[in-house]
Amino acid sequence: MTDSKKSLLSLGSNMGNPQKNIRLAVQKIAGLDGVQALRESRYRKSMPVGGPSAQAEFVNAAIEVSTTLDPQELLSAIIKIEQELGRERKQRWAERIIDIDILTWDQNIQSSPNLTLPHPRMSLRRFVLEPVCDLVPLGRHPETGWTYARHLEHLTYAGNYAVTLHNTNQSAAEAYLRLSQNDNVLVAQSLPLARSVTELGRVFGRLKHWISHYEQDVFLLCDFAPRECLIQHPELAAEVATQESSLPLPRLLVFLTDNIHNEHRHQFITRIMPDEIIAPWLFLDINDTDRLHQELEALASCHL
Repeated sequence: MTDSKKSLLSLGSNMGNPQKNIRLAVQKIAGLDGVQALRESRYRKSMPVGGPSAQAEFVNAAIEVSTTLDPQELLSAIIKIEQELGRERKQRWAERIIDIDILTWDQNIQSSPNLTLPHPRMSLRRFVLEPVCDLVPLGRHPETGWTYARHLEHLTYAGNYAVTLHNTNQSAAEAYLRLSQNDNVLVAQSLPLARSVTELGRVFGRLKHWISHYEQDVFLLCDFAPRECLIQHPELAAEVATQESSLPLPRLLVFLTDNIHNEHRHQFITRIMPDEIIAPWLFLDINDTDRLHQELEALASCHL
């Protein structure tokens, strides 16, 4: 007999009667063969993030299920439910009658073109974390090890900025140029990797300048990350930690890569954060400029 596993799902709707749409989706999930138990969060409203303008606000919820379905079986069942409720996938992040995402499946970590677990953006989105914290505030994120309550707290108290690490030789210049047209986003210029304590001090000095000279309602995307020097100079780890202690931590680390499903990518994270996790992260594919621009632009508001 297959053991049951706990899985967290996120639900959202901003078409028709959103609350009714979510209730119907929850009923269908509860009726699936292989789903034995279900708990549901409160419903919350949120503004659309990252998609076309002039959308209606969303209603969001989360559920925790006990299931004998494996991740791929659960995904297939969820896609079928979305289709039954009238979901049409015409444009990414456009308005939708129902949206159901698998956030976690047990402590499983995987990355493939059709399913990444845990959901890569769950720790960046308040409209996901608040419902999750209704259910399992002390549950732990499979990758960061943080509780979901800590992730939610991080969105509130972290600096309104992200730092960018480059796991690729390709440039994101075109996406950055398009971002510069958004008054709510500021891109800070790239800096060379530090090779000494003195050079590291200069990098942190520039970071402090950017953080202190711009409005809090403007999201700062730094095309550099002081910690990236640890790839070549792990001996600077203590100095990095000392310098970081005088600054608000970044809201997230953005990893630009040309191989987003590289099974060894988490070794990169271990080298960047050898002692402790300082912030969640997001891997983004540098090969798709349109999608990269959309992802980066969404970072300005997904925490609100």
